[in-house]
Amino acid sequence: MQRLSFTTLLLACSALLTSCDVLRENKLLITSHVQTDQIEHPSELMRLPIGGQTMTFRKVPEFSQRSISGFEPFPAEDINEGYGVLLQLDTKGRNSLELASRNYHGMAMLTMVNGIPVDMIELDQPILDGKFTIWKGLTKKTIDEMDKFYPRLKYMTPKSTSRWMDDMLPSTSKEKLNSRRDAKAIEAAEKAAERDKALGKPRPVPPKPEGMIPLEGFKIPGTE
Repeated sequence: MQRLSFTTLLLACSALLTSCDVLRENKLLITSHVQTDQIEHPSELMRLPIGGQTMTFRKVPEFSQRSISGFEPFPAEDINEGYGVLLQLDTKGRNSLELASRNYHGMAMLTMVNGIPVDMIELDQPILDGKFTIWKGLTKKTIDEMDKFYPRLKYMTPKSTSRWMDDMLPSTSKEKLNSRRDAKAIEAAEKAAERDKALGKPRPVPPKPEGMIPLEGFKIPGTE
C-alpha cells in the first residue's frame, strides 16, 4: 500500500453524502473509494480534480466506518496535516479490501471523512490482513469521535483464541460493543496505575490478556 500525495481537490459533497449509507448512531462517516478506468454507468462514478488532472472513482465505497473493528491514531508526518490512523477492519471489510486491492492493482484508493477527501494511497499489492492506514488529514475532533465508538488496537483482544483471523476479529455490533468495553476497561486500569505511580502509590498494572491483537510491525511515523 503506497502513499500518494495530492494538492488540489475540489468536491461538491452533497451528492455523495446523499448516496452513502450514513451511520445514524455515529456522526462520523468514513469511506474509501477505488479509482477505476472501467466503463460503468455515470451514476456509479465520481470525477474529481486532483493535482491538475481529473480522476474517476467508484461512488460506492469498498468499505466504510461500519467495518471498523479498532483503530490506532498517530500524528501525521507533517504537523499541519493533523492525524493519521491505522484501521483494523472486520471480516467483511477485510474481504472487500483484499478484493479491491487485487482487482484494482496499481490504481488509487481515496479516503473521505464526512464527504471530505483526506488521503489517497496506491494499491500496489494485495492487502490481506484487513489493516488499512489513513496517513493524514484527520482532526483531533475526529479522533475523539472515533474513540467514542471504536477501541484502540493496543487494548484490543480477539474474541477467541482461534488461529484464524475470521474468528479473532469482532464483526457483529454486539461483538464490537463488547470489544470496546473490554478495551476501555484495560485502558482505564493502565491509566489508573500510571497515575498512582506518579503520586508515589504504585500498584501492579493488570496484565494484558493473551492474544491481544498485534500491530504487526506497524510503525508510527517519526518513531523509526
